[in-house]
Amino acid sequence: MLDKNREESRKKRYLVGLYKTERMHHLIFKDLAAKEKNKDLKYILERLSNTEEKHARMWARIIEIDGIKLPKRISKLFVFAILVLRDLIGLILAVKAMETFEDQLEKKFSEVEKHVELSGKEKQIVEMIIKDEMKNETPLKNKIIEYNSILRNIRDIMIGMNDGLVEVLAAIAGLGAALQTPTLILMGGIIIALSGTLSMSGSAYLSTSYETHIGKVQEKKKRGARSSAFYVGGAYVIGSIFPLLPFILGFGSYEGIALAILFTGIVLVLIATIIAVISNISVKRNVAKTLVISIGSAFVTMALGAYARSILHITI
Repeated sequence: MLDKNREESRKKRYLVGLYKTERMHHLIFKDLAAKEKNKDLKYILERLSNTEEKHARMWARIIEIDGIKLPKRISKLFVFAILVLRDLIGLILAVKAMETFEDQLEKKFSEVEKHVELSGKEKQIVEMIIKDEMKNETPLKNKIIEYNSILRNIRDIMIGMNDGLVEVLAAIAGLGAALQTPTLILMGGIIIALSGTLSMSGSAYLSTSYETHIGKVQEKKKRGARSSAFYVGGAYVIGSIFPLLPFILGFGSYEGIALAILFTGIVLVLIATIIAVISNISVKRNVAKTLVISIGSAFVTMALGAYARSILHITI
């Protein structure tokens, strides 16, 4: 009996949470629409706002069936945070962050459903919400992607930046362990960064071009190859700056390596988090996997550099 009461209490808590989430999303999409200058995007955001408001009313009906007191006020802190994210990282990533929060809450509610039976009326309303999300809300959110060139090229950006971070970090870790002069380490790192940028840009252009030649070649797809090369190369350059930064500032070999690993690690965490949010996968797992693979490669090359210094007597 005690367990059943506890599960009922959890169910009520999550129902209220889902209602509040839909209400917050309604307010967020409303504010995003007010700030949006693109007319097509503005229309989509307004429709999403209306859809979220409708879903909030539907969750409210379930709450009323269960006799739960409906919360009158909704915290504006989350609304403010998403609007700040929109300004910092763009509209679509802010929307994806909202979805991640909603997905977590819905997963918790699904767990509660396994232990607490919903009434026939409650199940009917939940099914209506799910169907409406699939029919209206999800397609509308997908349309936002069509207006966001950055997200359409997010694969190229993530590949380029990740390679710039990891390859240059691994290279300077090896050079730093073998050499003592920060200037030489920096020069080696810059050469690797430049060659890597050219190599990655060329590979991206060629691979995308080859893909378009499998079928009928279209001018639009040709421009896609150039776009891919631009995003991969540009992201590689940006990524390579972070591991090089300590040596640009004049730090010594091992101090520079430690700071390079720190700077690279921070950026990798941000990238892995963004990828996880976009892909709807576990943030913690993706961050851990990224750090283990990327930082691990740096330690391997650092060990090789130390070996070269001690065994091969490189003393530059």
